[in-house]
This record gives sequence, C-alpha cells and structure tokens, in this order.
Amino acid sequence: MLKELYFEFEDGRVETKIVHIEENDTLTIYPQRDKIKHSGCKAFKYEVPQHKYLPTSIIRFWDKTMIYPAQIECHPKTTLSDIIEIKSEEQIAIEKAALPKKEPAKKWKFSSVSGGGTYTVTLTPKGLKCDCMGYWRAKDRRCKHIKEVETY
Repeated sequence: MLKELYFEFEDGRVETKIVHIEENDTLTIYPQRDKIKHSGCKAFKYEVPQHKYLPTSIIRFWDKTMIYPAQIECHPKTTLSDIIEIKSEEQIAIEKAALPKKEPAKKWKFSSVSGGGTYTVTLTPKGLKCDCMGYWRAKDRRCKHIKEVETY
C-alpha cells in the first residue's frame, strides 16, 4: 500500500514522499532529531489517464518503474491496485452516446363512466397494461380501455 508523507521542517522546507508500507507495518518518524514541525500521512494512488485501447500496465526496468501507456515514473513497489484510471471527457461522451436512449413510456388516460376517476393504459415492454379493475377481471387481460387503444 502506498502512502504519501508530508513534512514541514522548522527551517520552512516542505517535503512530500511516496513510500510503500505493508498492511500491518508501522512508520516511525523522529520530529526532534529531524526538526520536523508538522507531518502528515495519507493513502496515495496514482491517477493516470485511461488509454482508448491499451490496458494500464506496470513495467519494471533496471533502475526505474513506469506506468504505461501513460509513461509515468512510479514507486518501485507500485501495484495495479495503487492506480486509478481517469476517463477523458471524450471517452465519457462516447460512452454516453453509446447508451440506448430511453423513451418515455406511452400512456393513454380514460375517464371513468361510472364515477369521478381516471384510468391509465401504459405501454410496457411486455405489452399494454391498465390500472382499472376490468384489467384484472378479464381472462386475457384486455379491458375495454386496452381494446380502445388497440383500435387506434
């Protein structure tokens, strides 16, 4: 696991370091000896742009470790779980355009002849559906409202 360490020294210098710490390990600093005024530690992840086609990889050379295809030099003990891929605005737009557009459900409203209510016939992926009692009574699930919509 990578951690980002922040140090502010008494002479005004500020340093940040990326270090690898195992899950149960502890990190020791010596504020008096090193004259550290403030320090901090937080989890660190490399943010790299997501490539259109190539997967993110870690390549280890003799003297350095790189994140490809972004070509970012990284800590020698970096793993893929230490990397966050950021999608570009163009990739997000392409993904949104590829999503099927959801059309609003078609609905027809009918006034009740017996009282002051309204019934709605809705076109669903499984067919027409009505919210009147006749819909539930009919064996074929075709009330008079659905039959009227079908005649259109």
